[in-house]
Amino acid sequence: MEMAMRATEDIAVGEDVTPPLAPLSLALYDSFLPSHCASCFSSLSPPPSPLADSSHSFLYCSSRCSSSSSSSAEELLLRYTSTVASGDTSDLRAALRLLAHGLDASSWRVGGLLTNREKLMSRESSGDGEVLERIRSGARALAVARSGGGDVEGDAVLEEAALCATITNAVEVQDVDGRGLGIAVYGTDFSWINHSCSANACYRFQFSGTESSPLAPDESRLRIVPYGDRAQMDSVACRNAEVGKGYGPKIIVRSIKAVKKGEEVTVAYTDLLQPKAGRHFELQSKYQFKCSCIRCDAEHLGYVDYALQDFRAAYGYVRENSANCSNYQDEAARRFSESMDDVISEYLSDSDPKSCCEKLESLLTERVLDEDFASKAGLKQKFFLQPLHHLSLNAYITLASAYRIRSSQLVAPQIQAGALVSETLKLSRISGAYSLLLAGAVHHLFSSESSLMASAATFWVSAGESLLSLSGNLAWSIFSEKRQTAARSSAPKPQSCRCSLMKEVQVRPFWSQALYADFENISRDFMSCIAVLTKMLWGFLAHGSHYLQAVKDPIDFGWLRTLEIFKEYNFGAHLDGTGLDSYCERDQNASTYKLHAPDDHERRPLLFQLGVHCLMYGGLLWSICYGRTPCILDMLSNENDVADCSLDR
Repeated sequence: MEMAMRATEDIAVGEDVTPPLAPLSLALYDSFLPSHCASCFSSLSPPPSPLADSSHSFLYCSSRCSSSSSSSAEELLLRYTSTVASGDTSDLRAALRLLAHGLDASSWRVGGLLTNREKLMSRESSGDGEVLERIRSGARALAVARSGGGDVEGDAVLEEAALCATITNAVEVQDVDGRGLGIAVYGTDFSWINHSCSANACYRFQFSGTESSPLAPDESRLRIVPYGDRAQMDSVACRNAEVGKGYGPKIIVRSIKAVKKGEEVTVAYTDLLQPKAGRHFELQSKYQFKCSCIRCDAEHLGYVDYALQDFRAAYGYVRENSANCSNYQDEAARRFSESMDDVISEYLSDSDPKSCCEKLESLLTERVLDEDFASKAGLKQKFFLQPLHHLSLNAYITLASAYRIRSSQLVAPQIQAGALVSETLKLSRISGAYSLLLAGAVHHLFSSESSLMASAATFWVSAGESLLSLSGNLAWSIFSEKRQTAARSSAPKPQSCRCSLMKEVQVRPFWSQALYADFENISRDFMSCIAVLTKMLWGFLAHGSHYLQAVKDPIDFGWLRTLEIFKEYNFGAHLDGTGLDSYCERDQNASTYKLHAPDDHERRPLLFQLGVHCLMYGGLLWSICYGRTPCILDMLSNENDVADCSLDR
């Protein structure tokens, strides 16, 4: 029987399932060795001099942290691998620390953790042999480091097992900004939690000095127990309390769905916004198993997985040979994915956001398959991505970032001079529009698959931050004919907001189990207000982007079901004569649209209000997932800020 972890009691939404669990082993990524403590992962302050050579040494924030590792063996490992191998060494260093604990080990399990050694080292699993060679050469390096640099004879079976256990069980440790710092291997209380693409829990990391307040009774105890093969459970020679000694980032598992007593607790090992095939490929290649969760084992694809891979829901095509439709849709996805990867890689390496925006929007608005390819296949198809496709979501993430960078590159003196006022507003506007579209699209999917809560939280917070930044953009006051400099509170107030959460919340902290229990009603109220505000502002936000103007509503995607199949995709056909909201008017003397200053004082409060709603709703989801609110909510720590958006008084 497969190992599993089951709840010992009923667990409500938004409750910790485990206490903070210390790692068995951990390792920073090589790139963070010069700037972070190699034990607790905290940022070193002040940072070391850039002239300091830390390529073969480890830095620590305290003597306590430096005593937690066998740095001599690790330094020897770094020196040895630098001469025989390339690439990041965090997996090797984590495996070395795992061996240093003296856990009971075999080729099958290390300290109760499955190694997958036979599968990982098989020719079938290793593909071109790269994985197999990595394990063999890495194990040899581990053996050399453990011997003090001496010659090593025979097979390094134990070292291979430790490295395979690390590859199989390690999770990426991320800071509060979602930046990956390194990896950590946790004991069986965490590592025996199985994967599900419809997970009912997620996890967060606790760093030294954070969340230091006393734990509530329900947060200080383990609320799951192993269930499965008794022989496997009896083989565990240690528990988290006996190893790890409290060093390093701790991990806490938290419920995102209600879990009944005896029900299995699961987390996601992969990105759940990938389609089924993508998830299965990653899980098989890294963890050597095929997922058979309720989402993957359904007889027919569920709505979310269908939407993540479908081209037709929004834009349709004209059929001439329907038998080949599926094959060429797959080919369209492959070509589009490769093109998108090329654009994003070029953007990351060359830092040219303008070129990135142009190329990605071209991919989104043009046919994925060229006409020659389609005609040879006997097809006359319009392979456009629909807005919920996973490749579209990836494009939105990059476009929101690229437009934001383009806006920030217009320096203040240029804006003050007035030469680029309109341009900086446009770029900031479109960045906010893509952030809002991304949040709305993921929320639409989250409504059908609640395991996507963590993704929805991230994108709502990002949208809120982007819209608040737009509402406070310096260019507004310059753009206005009157150059208004009055405080936000003096501007005319938008229509009263009646969100239940806005009524209850005046100051932080504002999340409680009572709010979680009423989540459905609160979510409905929030989304109702967000939908109304979006309808008032979407034309303004989308103006200037051919693709965004084709999106009828970035929050309510019911319009996708009403579009008929047509021969040509007519971008912006659903908009009125201006393509803008009621606050913008067409310039009678030109073919362009003009933003009129007298309405700025009305639009800015609306943008601010929409940003606050997105940020606070994302914060609610975030607190359910992680037991805390995102740092950006400090922007709203002032009671007056919330009051500006809670006008029912």
